[in-house]
Amino acid sequence: MLSERQQQILVGTILGDGHLEQNGKGVRLRVDHGMTQQDYVLWKFEVFRNLVPSAPRVIKTFHKREQKHYERMHFSTYSNGIFQKWRDMFYQDKVKIIPKNIKKILCSPLSVAVWMMDDGYKRNDCNALRLNTDLFSYDEQKLLVDCLHANFGIETTIHKKGKTFNIYIPERSSQKFCEMVRPHVLDSLLYKVSLTP
Repeated sequence: MLSERQQQILVGTILGDGHLEQNGKGVRLRVDHGMTQQDYVLWKFEVFRNLVPSAPRVIKTFHKREQKHYERMHFSTYSNGIFQKWRDMFYQDKVKIIPKNIKKILCSPLSVAVWMMDDGYKRNDCNALRLNTDLFSYDEQKLLVDCLHANFGIETTIHKKGKTFNIYIPERSSQKFCEMVRPHVLDSLLYKVSLTP
């Protein structure tokens, strides 16, 4: 059984970089982040420690096209039935989706903060923010925009980014958004929600 806090952090993780993998008869949570976010991986590890068989480890991969070695921090939970309902909600034909009832699921500032730590950033040229939601369809992103407005009073828009779209938090909303999530953001990731005067 997941605690309330674990569930809230799981929702933000699924919306971000986390993956729920079908592994045999069970489902496991997989967490991977770059080496600059080691603190964040260790924090998530502590959150799910009762469900993880071993400490985070460094995984090295070689990118053939770029001819570069990359390192990332990784851990996975045990495969079990705890995560099955979450995979059923957020995956369809092995593809991550946004459930139509996301308003009932994404209702904690902690979840939004984890989503931001995973997949958000502040623009360099202004105080606007972005959430990298490129993976989701335009209609799915509309569900997220509606959810952020209905549950948190945060006005966002959908911006085109190359061939995809992502969620844009304009300056008129960024202060409110940052004030909401900042209490939950790790010190090492505060730059993501630090607005310039």
